[in-house]
Amino acid sequence: MSSAPASAPLAPPRTISARGLAGAPQVERIDPLRRGVAWGAMIAGSALPVIISRLSGEGAPAFVPLAQTLVLVITALLIYRSERLRPLVGFVLTVAILRLGWYSIAPVLADWPPIHNLSAGSSWAAQQFIARCLFGAGALLMLPTIFAAKLNRHDLFLCPGVLDAPAQPEPILWFRKPVPWTRLGPQLLFVFGIALPIFLYLTLRPDFAHLSRLWAVLPWAFATAAVNAFNEEFQFRCVPLAHLRGVLPVRECMLLTSVSFGMAHYFGQPSGPVGIVMAGLAGWIWAKSLLETRGLGWAFGIHMVQDVVIFCFLALSAQV
Repeated sequence: MSSAPASAPLAPPRTISARGLAGAPQVERIDPLRRGVAWGAMIAGSALPVIISRLSGEGAPAFVPLAQTLVLVITALLIYRSERLRPLVGFVLTVAILRLGWYSIAPVLADWPPIHNLSAGSSWAAQQFIARCLFGAGALLMLPTIFAAKLNRHDLFLCPGVLDAPAQPEPILWFRKPVPWTRLGPQLLFVFGIALPIFLYLTLRPDFAHLSRLWAVLPWAFATAAVNAFNEEFQFRCVPLAHLRGVLPVRECMLLTSVSFGMAHYFGQPSGPVGIVMAGLAGWIWAKSLLETRGLGWAFGIHMVQDVVIFCFLALSAQV
């Protein structure tokens, strides 16, 4: 998906400051009510209700995503009346659209006869690609919130960014001085390249006797990974982070979006409680890269590589 051309040249990308998003007003005082609404909206629109429902053995009622969306839309209408909370309207609506698009609209489109027939007559690999394309409906539905907030490509990180921007040290990472992302990015690929295959091997039990089948599905693997990586980066990070610009401290924005992303993977890949932690940590790192490089380059690239790995393990575990 390409964004509309900007009417004026974009300002050069800037790196993140210690206290706020680059180019955004510094969040000098945390508003506890804003914080509560932001976290409440994220939890209300997360996969948590479905996780609890399935773990209780009662399944996941089809109306749950619709109910979550309705609650969030009503919340957005209510907080719009408050000058104090109005800056959160775009974020709350984004969470509502994300839930509606991924868990209601995409399944409905998958059952639409033309798409259903196309998918039924396709190979397993093509079916995966078609399914990931349907999740793009959420991205289209987010466009009104983007236009209403007058967000441009720079605000949405829709550019490669400054690929050698400095990565700031964090307590959970292994470096204590700023390092360029051109050094950190490959290191992260190496770390993920060990941890993710081990987890997938233990959970999916792939049959490596069928390695030859990967040659046939590899083009689909790259296409599917590219679509999925962009969908997830745009909808789980780019748009939410843009709407939270200047509303919450930067590290809290990173944490909020990563928790949402992690919970969304409970029934995906990586899956389960460990999958939540792995996906949440990956989402936090990708949010960090977006904010520090002011672009999508590293987040999209690393995310796509991980999705190719996941696709290949699934291909070796499914009846392709």
